[in-house]
Amino acid sequence: MRVLIVEDQAEIAALLAEKLAHSGFVADIVGAIAEARAAIEAVEYGVMLLDRRLPDGDGVAIIRSARETRPNIRVLIVSAMRDIAEIVDGLDAGADDYLTKPFDPAELTARIRAILRRPGPQSAPFAQVGALSFELDEQRGFINGRQFLAPKLELVLLGALMRRAGLAVTRADLLEEIYGAQGADQVDALKMLIHRLRQRLKNHGARADIHAARGIGYLIRSAEE
Repeated sequence: MRVLIVEDQAEIAALLAEKLAHSGFVADIVGAIAEARAAIEAVEYGVMLLDRRLPDGDGVAIIRSARETRPNIRVLIVSAMRDIAEIVDGLDAGADDYLTKPFDPAELTARIRAILRRPGPQSAPFAQVGALSFELDEQRGFINGRQFLAPKLELVLLGALMRRAGLAVTRADLLEEIYGAQGADQVDALKMLIHRLRQRLKNHGARADIHAARGIGYLIRSAEE
């Protein structure tokens, strides 16, 4: 799952991204409200970690527009503003949760997992193609009821395809979602990743095929179609 970190202190942002990577998330970092708006327009993030004291204003200013653009995005405020009134203000602005700095990294990931378990306004908890089902929030796949084990990047790719099952996903979107802001240079890596995942699904009897959509990208659909 993709996470957007909105944090203007580079060291803190890097530590957050590193912790999230160890927990299986792909993180992008921006340092201002305007940059966050542009990122949310471009990418379907599952979670936004939002600082409040940003160079161009209070981070809570972006919550409403973020939800209008991405109704299912979960917002966790991570801020040194810790007075009760400030916490209430952040939650009333629409945040799903509020974590004060400093914090234990284990608590951060636990809170992310907790807000992802809550149903969103347009939540689609899983997608089904052939014998393959995929839990979109948890990034877990199952084939005939048994968990489908694969490397992290293959699961990120599978999630990107399963969220739009039956529809072509552009190469640019896949590169961005899997490899982040520098994804444009990973075209050959994406091809290899597609090949490995396609073969793994076949070997496990998923009855789900990944097809190239000429001039567009890739899609996943039932092998019976």
